[in-house]
Amino acid sequence: MRIIRTCLVLSISLLAMFGTALAQWSQPEQTEWSHMDLSAGGGFTEATGRAGNNVDTGWNFDVRGGYMPSPHIALDLDFNYNHWNLNSAALARFGEPGGYTSIWSVSFLPVLHGSPHWHVAPYAFAGPGLFYRSLSLTAPGVVNMFYCDPFFGVCYPASVGVDQVVASSSTYKAGVNAGAGVEFRLGSSRLKAFGEARYSRMFTTHGTDLTFVPVTFGLRW
Repeated sequence: MRIIRTCLVLSISLLAMFGTALAQWSQPEQTEWSHMDLSAGGGFTEATGRAGNNVDTGWNFDVRGGYMPSPHIALDLDFNYNHWNLNSAALARFGEPGGYTSIWSVSFLPVLHGSPHWHVAPYAFAGPGLFYRSLSLTAPGVVNMFYCDPFFGVCYPASVGVDQVVASSSTYKAGVNAGAGVEFRLGSSRLKAFGEARYSRMFTTHGTDLTFVPVTFGLRW
């Protein structure tokens, strides 16, 4: 029921947003635009709620692209990856010296852009997606291997210290994203720099949902 209610509210909001945009920009503008858009970037991610009590500040990268039926609307497919190290409190509960978690998602994100005539243009986006979370606990270990010296051409056994995964878990769940950002054109080209923040929620079967805020900077063309 929670997923249905969330998706229903999201759908109504998107319809209202697109209706307002189409009413405002019903007259075609005398401008050219590329019907395809592509962007890539990276930044930092802050986990919130329950997840924020267990991880340090993480990092993210994002790749997005799709079709633009008008200069103001893009229908994008978005891939977003986030990675965090477990904090000392979480490691103490698990009884392991190291660990990390990551979440990646593939989402359908309609985007509403500001006027292409503005030097700095805001935009907003929201949409559902499929989320994958993995958790790994690690401990120092030693791996015996053969090392080959490229200069002398001699191979001999060697011991290398590594972080070994001692336990792991993973799951797939549905989720939603909503965010906003600003973009500005670089010179006279179509290349743009952007900065954005989004609120991401991964639904869970038991307990509270996983929520986090990726802040991303990058280029769009």
